[in-house]
Amino acid sequence: MNKPLAIGLIIFFILVIAGGAIWLTMRPAEEPTTTERGTILRFPFGLFGGGEEEPVTTTPTPTEEGEKPALLLLDSGPIESFTPTQKGVRYISKQNGHVSEIGPRGEEQTRVSNTTITGIFDSAWSPNASKTVLRYLESGNTRTVSAEFVSTSTRAVVLPQNIISFAFAPDRNRIAYLVPTSAGSRLIAADPDNTKQTETTNLPFKDFDIFWPENNFVYFLSRPSGSAGGFLFRYSISAGTLDKILDNLAGLQIKFSADGQKLVYSAYDSQFRQPRLYVYNLKTKETANIQLLGLADKCVFSKNNQNKIYCGLDRNLPASLYPDDWMRGAVSTNDLVWEIDSAGGQRKQLADRGFDIEQVALSEDGKFLYFTEKNNGSLWSLRIVN
Repeated sequence: MNKPLAIGLIIFFILVIAGGAIWLTMRPAEEPTTTERGTILRFPFGLFGGGEEEPVTTTPTPTEEGEKPALLLLDSGPIESFTPTQKGVRYISKQNGHVSEIGPRGEEQTRVSNTTITGIFDSAWSPNASKTVLRYLESGNTRTVSAEFVSTSTRAVVLPQNIISFAFAPDRNRIAYLVPTSAGSRLIAADPDNTKQTETTNLPFKDFDIFWPENNFVYFLSRPSGSAGGFLFRYSISAGTLDKILDNLAGLQIKFSADGQKLVYSAYDSQFRQPRLYVYNLKTKETANIQLLGLADKCVFSKNNQNKIYCGLDRNLPASLYPDDWMRGAVSTNDLVWEIDSAGGQRKQLADRGFDIEQVALSEDGKFLYFTEKNNGSLWSLRIVN
């Protein structure tokens, strides 16, 4: 090999090596492997425990960390009943009767009572949620007790076994209940421990539910059925008079406004086999057809605006006998939550997810809507005011 050729080859190899070094220095970083991209391999089994792969977590932004969705599951249930409190919502487990309380965003969940009561199927809450009347099955018999929650336990007083229906006074510690008589029923008012009883009046009917939205007025509603006319009566405690408010409306269900001056009611339309919603003003005795299909049990009045109602409405409500078939589970609904202005007619959808809404109530500050899903008894919170 001649000398010029040897020198040329040496220069060529030097340039190749230098170019490779420059390329290695300047090349872009490789895409990380699966392990590098989001997995930490923990210590082997038997050394410090673990050994499984654990995802790497990133620190959330303040928005991610602080915000929760408007619609939130509070308890998977099944829940027998609930009532709003200053802290959030208090509720009874259907499985064991334990009482819990939780904030509207799922915070500060606490156990109020560990007392076990199974078979609960009916209940009513006192205004401050410290007491409740419970109806449950025990050895095939129906029992009714007035319960007070004290230091994570329940103190109960047995009420008459033949009670037809019951309710708490709107702003004081009194209960009212109906007991049957040969001619109909008798209304009795008492303290929650069933002392200081007052026999208020005798009534010519029997199977009616009690509502006590105002101190001076107790209402009686016939048990709703689409195959029979429904009636609503009002009893004045001060005057001792009984007046008929609504009559001969099939499938009649009602919900009162917070001050007891209005009610939303549903009545069964036998021609189309669907329930229709109306608003009734108890002062003016005027009825407004709000042009919606639905059940009053799925509605609640706003606390700040009595023209505003929140309802669970199914846009494709199946034809059936209401509320009978819905109450016994033969038909289910797919309700979306709507805000309705009963005066102006405006409507606004508040949630995209559908539920078969069973119980519904507003938080004490009116910012959250609480409701249960009928199919599984779960308890939900929906933020309606930001």
